[in-house]
Amino acid sequence: MSAEGIHKAFGTHQVLKGVSLDVARGEVVTLIGASGSGKSTFLRCLNLLELPQAGKLAAGEHRFEFGTGRKAPDDARLALLRRDVGMVFQHFNLFPHMNVLANVTEGPVQVKGMAKAEANELGRDLLDKVGLADKADAFPSRLSGGQKQRVAIARALAMKPDVMLFDEVTSALDPELVSEVLAVIRNLAAEGMTMILVTHEMAFAADVSNRVGFMNEGVMAEIGSPDDVIRKPRNPRLATFLERFHQGHG
Repeated sequence: MSAEGIHKAFGTHQVLKGVSLDVARGEVVTLIGASGSGKSTFLRCLNLLELPQAGKLAAGEHRFEFGTGRKAPDDARLALLRRDVGMVFQHFNLFPHMNVLANVTEGPVQVKGMAKAEANELGRDLLDKVGLADKADAFPSRLSGGQKQRVAIARALAMKPDVMLFDEVTSALDPELVSEVLAVIRNLAAEGMTMILVTHEMAFAADVSNRVGFMNEGVMAEIGSPDDVIRKPRNPRLATFLERFHQGHG
């Protein structure tokens, strides 16, 4: 997956100022940075939940260009992209009126036209994968935040995406529930799933990522190995961010 020169403004506020990123198949890239640095907006641009005002995006066979005079992609093209680029959000967005299994199988049945029996088998396999095989018939209101987030991950995986985007998926969780969600992501990384994460979990980012990107004021200020970026930062703004971060989370 690659993004080139992505610009995004909300009104007069320039949130992204030409951000580029190439992610190889099977690579895990984590984006860090202060709130308001553009990380989540950039992630949302990668599956076009936000449409950039300029730049290029490529994912598998999908190609998009943005800029003056270019037409915005239609809903059909967006749906095809999102089928291949899954996203898990900070808030779980599960359907409250459906049980866990139905939440997971809704996409394959409705979007991909998968037979119900096949979708149920896939759904049960994925719930097993995220450690929730026993919750297939439960409703979201009966689950903890960590369990809901694991269902949300299973739901995204049910579409068999090529790339998974994770937007601060642990930041709405109680601290004791964070590790169960991170364990699922760690397993996906071990299986070779291509992933782009936005997180504040620095130790996890250092551990699971091939590369870490530091975003600052709408630009990719630094990107490199976790060792270079998190453990031995050279960029003074990055060093300050990490210092502040550790003080705030110490």
